[in-house]
Amino acid sequence: MSEGDTGEGATPTRGIATPSGDPGALPPLGDEGARGGDGSGDDVKDEVASSNYLTNASPYPGDEEAEPHDDSCPGGLCQKRCIKDYGKKRLPVVTWAPQYDSEKGKGDLIAGSTVGLMVIPQGLAYAITANLPAVYGLYASYVGAFTYIFFGTSKDVTVGPTSIMSSLVASTANGDVYYAICLSFVAGVYMVILGMLEFGWVMWLLSYPTLSGFTSAAAIRIAASELGDLFGISDWDSDFVDVVYDCFTKYNQIRWTDTVMGFTCLLILLLLWLLQKLSAAKGLEELQTQGQTWRFYVWRTLWYVGLMRNIIVVVGASIVAYALYIDDTHPFYIVGKIQAGLPGFSFIVFKTFETQWSSLLIDGLIIALIGLLEGLVIAQSFSKKNKYEINQSQEMVALGMCNIFGSFLWSYPVTGSFSRSSVNSESGVRTQFGGFWTGLLVVLCLLFLTSLFYFIPLAALAAVIIFAVIFMINFCIPIEMWKSRKMGTVSWVVSFTAVLLLGIEYGICVAVVFDLILVIAANLHPTIHVHDMGDGIILVEVDSGLNYLSINFVRTKVEEALYWERKRFLFSHSSSVLAIVIDCSKLSELDITALENLKCLWEDCKSEGVILLTVGLLYEYQEDLEAIGVIIPNFNDSTEAVASAKRVNARGKRSSMFNALFLDMNYDGCDINYDGMNYDRNETDPSDLEPLLTSRNHDIRIFRR
Repeated sequence: MSEGDTGEGATPTRGIATPSGDPGALPPLGDEGARGGDGSGDDVKDEVASSNYLTNASPYPGDEEAEPHDDSCPGGLCQKRCIKDYGKKRLPVVTWAPQYDSEKGKGDLIAGSTVGLMVIPQGLAYAITANLPAVYGLYASYVGAFTYIFFGTSKDVTVGPTSIMSSLVASTANGDVYYAICLSFVAGVYMVILGMLEFGWVMWLLSYPTLSGFTSAAAIRIAASELGDLFGISDWDSDFVDVVYDCFTKYNQIRWTDTVMGFTCLLILLLLWLLQKLSAAKGLEELQTQGQTWRFYVWRTLWYVGLMRNIIVVVGASIVAYALYIDDTHPFYIVGKIQAGLPGFSFIVFKTFETQWSSLLIDGLIIALIGLLEGLVIAQSFSKKNKYEINQSQEMVALGMCNIFGSFLWSYPVTGSFSRSSVNSESGVRTQFGGFWTGLLVVLCLLFLTSLFYFIPLAALAAVIIFAVIFMINFCIPIEMWKSRKMGTVSWVVSFTAVLLLGIEYGICVAVVFDLILVIAANLHPTIHVHDMGDGIILVEVDSGLNYLSINFVRTKVEEALYWERKRFLFSHSSSVLAIVIDCSKLSELDITALENLKCLWEDCKSEGVILLTVGLLYEYQEDLEAIGVIIPNFNDSTEAVASAKRVNARGKRSSMFNALFLDMNYDGCDINYDGMNYDRNETDPSDLEPLLTSRNHDIRIFRR
């Protein structure tokens, strides 16, 4: 944001940034308040439960009955039916539009208009957070709303500027309008590509502790960066470390007028938020006990008053600023003049990309991933709550198209908004067409009302942002995780600290890498339980998959049991190891490295005259072992395996594992090859072979027919 002139008789205006901008604007993080309201952070679950009495919204209209699918069709555009299905998938509007009626239109009109009144002040505030002229927040507010109607699959999601995306733009574009707009195009292309390729799994790289720590840290960064506007300090930094330094060095620059305005707005926002919560609870109680009485409609009206707190605060603060405008002097820093009218269609993104493509590709990828994460989490949460289905890959495409189209109409990167989506759902939206009324209000505002934004105090907008993100800060989560999963708390702390000190784009990368290191470490040392079952039988339980990361650790543990005399294992009931049973019932994978290591272990056991058994090994893995020349007797449960090994050892022989087990087990349909001579298991009496099976120096194999 550019610094305003603070001289005598001048109009102090900050927020009319030039394309180069002032990098000392505002910082990074998430959407308004990941808990509802209009960014106030109302808990979505609590608020919806208490305020759904306001509407009788029907479930999301489902698709008409699907046509029978031809299994011979490979799924591409090979048949007319495939083309039709693919078209419905990529353009969901053709699915719900034919069932649109006046009842749905009424719900969409009410919800869309409500969200439109919210997004206008938020858009202005978020643009300043992004270190861009305030009008660009309005440009970003209507393009996404219109585009999502055609491509989105969630009736509740509203697309537009959010606190996290605005903060990312501030840290990457540094006030350069053209760079910010081009970021929207590049991020949109990434989103579309990932959606087309069904890359929704990319979002799974963020664990719950990491996401929670990221959200809290980003909220603190955003709130801290707004303190400058709240206190009227003109050259406030946006980076958290610099903000801490500014708190100790620039306190003497505090303007009491802006400070009073800012804290008054915060107090009014808090009171209106409490009014909304109270009226929702009282209205629901009245509806359940007395029905739709006059008192119900009074509480319903008060609920809407609380819901509109942002617009009430901004309009009220503007009136005060206008009333105190004396002799061309303003007591507050204000937004200033905003360009009226709609922006023209422009291809400036290609010119910017041509000169700065290397940095745009990196920054665009980060913004795309964060935007997809934010948008998909919102869409999924509302689809579960309102019981309808969404297509995650199509949601990625929809967000990408919103950003691509927006870049040609001077919009910076956008994604789904949690707070506005919550209000959209609570207000009774019926279809995606609710976004039309949201976008229309913003367009009308740009055409006819921009002159009214001149006197909006920046302290009021700062109060709106701070109140929106303050509820996203949650220090209870790491405390709760410490009670059950201490490593979850460690992940939270790493994510929180990295994002807070390094910024969103670098902090989230550090957090993801740390999570991956934890996953690798867990695979390197899986949980292994070694039990002495007596009579020389050792049971080894493996609680995870065997892959190239974990197999060496597992093999080491088994060999420690095999050679316990030379290792640190002391088995109280066994004088020597006669059989090892590996419980594989919890085995989820077995890669080629693990197969080769099992083969080596099998050969070690064979050379030592120790019986090696498995329990619960999947048939496909048994076939993989047979393919490399290894056949290990497998049992359904460990009790059966241990009992069989004990019966074999009770005979007093230390023959090779297959020799002994052949006498004990019923290998129906198998042949035994003894020094090149074949014996049919079903036709041979085991006692006839017993004298031959006392030596370890013979080549004995068992084959399935």
